[in-house]
Amino acid sequence: MPVTEKKPGVEPVHEGRALMGFRVDWRSIALGLLVIGLAYQVIIPFLMIIWTSLKTTRPGESDFLTLSITFANYTRAFGSSGFWSTSWNTLSFATCSTLVAFLVGAFIAWVVERTDTPLARLIGMILVGRIIIPGVLITISWILIASPNIGILNQFLNQTFGVRNFFNIYSFWGMVWVQAIEMVPLTYLLLSASFKAMDPRLEEASTMTGAGNWRTLRRISLPLILPAALAALMLLFVTAIETFEVPLLMGGRAGVRVFSTEIFFNTSRTPVDWGLSSTYSVAMLALCVALLFVYFRLVRHSERYRTVTGKDFRPRRIELGRWRYLTCTLALLIVFLITLVPLLMMIYASLLPFYQAPSRVAFESMSLANYTSLLSASSTITPMINSTIIGVFTATLVVLVVSLIAYFVHKTEIPGRKLLDYLGFAPIAIPSVILGATFLWFYLLTPVPIIGTLTIISLAYLTKYLPFALRFVSNSMMQIHPELDEAAQVAGVPWWRNFFMVTLPLLKPGLLAAWFWVMVHAYRELTVALMLARSQNRTAAVLILDFWEQGSFLKLSAFGVLMFALIIVLVSISHWISRRCGIQEQY
Repeated sequence: MPVTEKKPGVEPVHEGRALMGFRVDWRSIALGLLVIGLAYQVIIPFLMIIWTSLKTTRPGESDFLTLSITFANYTRAFGSSGFWSTSWNTLSFATCSTLVAFLVGAFIAWVVERTDTPLARLIGMILVGRIIIPGVLITISWILIASPNIGILNQFLNQTFGVRNFFNIYSFWGMVWVQAIEMVPLTYLLLSASFKAMDPRLEEASTMTGAGNWRTLRRISLPLILPAALAALMLLFVTAIETFEVPLLMGGRAGVRVFSTEIFFNTSRTPVDWGLSSTYSVAMLALCVALLFVYFRLVRHSERYRTVTGKDFRPRRIELGRWRYLTCTLALLIVFLITLVPLLMMIYASLLPFYQAPSRVAFESMSLANYTSLLSASSTITPMINSTIIGVFTATLVVLVVSLIAYFVHKTEIPGRKLLDYLGFAPIAIPSVILGATFLWFYLLTPVPIIGTLTIISLAYLTKYLPFALRFVSNSMMQIHPELDEAAQVAGVPWWRNFFMVTLPLLKPGLLAAWFWVMVHAYRELTVALMLARSQNRTAAVLILDFWEQGSFLKLSAFGVLMFALIIVLVSISHWISRRCGIQEQY
């Protein structure tokens, strides 16, 4: 029997069911429901930010939903010197942090991917593994190391040389240092692929003309990764602008107030200033949207710098000679400062009966008393259980949603499918502190009783992590040939059965990568959880901040080590599952 040719945009008759004489296209209905759900999760935060900034009444009051608007909040904010000083602090802090992180991360990416430096593989693995350590723990670790009053470095210098308060982490440059080392692993991930894919014949040609390795790096290698470098700078800048942990824990004593902390303080302190908080949110959102627009423009023209073609291509590492031992030493020192120093600081403090500088007496007094105290208290176990539940549930929900988005965008011809891609990626422009505030404002207005529950945090995480998981799954979806979907349609298989039985199994690598990425980041997330946390839905990251505010540094350190160990277990499980599914590691 001849098979009629399928015309573009025309769905086969078996995709729908006949109900009372009308044919129902369940795939179109599913698409419509997905669009509505994404609009609810994504568009509402944008609208809440803008609407609240145009009102002088609070969410929940009778006049909040009336059509009368005012620009009084903008007049008050822009007419205040505090707004402009906060803007300057935000931009200068983000600029300096971005430049330091970029220079350090680019150096390590070049060393690991383009040179014959010893231990390059180990350096890359440790740096990538650093991502699982929560940022709040990194910040607190450096405070315990270099604080003027309690920092062990200052205590050591005072006891040994009589020098008092030589280091002061509570300063602008202390903030820059901590934020920069927090972003170095991200810089490495953004640039390592570009260095790895670079055609070495261009560098060989430069060497044959008499140029040395450093001149070749400056004149050939760096210009070739210009699009990736500029894109990385934009993303790092956005990350530094929206960062919260460093400004919250260090900015107050350093006298550096930024947008993210101003939004948080105006929302959480009494009296609550919703109007000023939303005005700062609009300014911060506008800046992030502008930067992301520049980022997409840079990525769009990246084809001008392609060097890998269909011709013979063999990656070759640059031979540094004796210099390779210097690059190895520098890279190991950087990795040690970024990863091992904060972790060792946490482990050391967690074993002490009271906080003190390293000494023979300190080591002799070490015990597991802090761990015993934590593990015997339900008030510390519950937040870890909450974080695990939120992480697993959010990761599963996010992966299911982005799988449907990627399927409709890349495997169907249904009109309106591109809207899904835009809605799924739009939340990347919403900083975490704004996302948490808008979800709080919105559910103060609605009769849905989820404030103070794990549900509201999970919904906010769903919006936050959609863009990142969508990139994982979309890349895998585009590698699946459309003939598999077409064969299922010809055989009369319903689309939903084909989606769950054929498409999802083929997406296993991308799905697992997205699932574990979301799970780990949801577990360690502080900003959104802090904005939405109440006594009954605190997460592990929020509990760490509670310990800090109570001055319980030793219990904080022990809890941080337990949290890190649990994440290691989860990552090990992900590695085992990946190996069972035949997914190869990149390193």
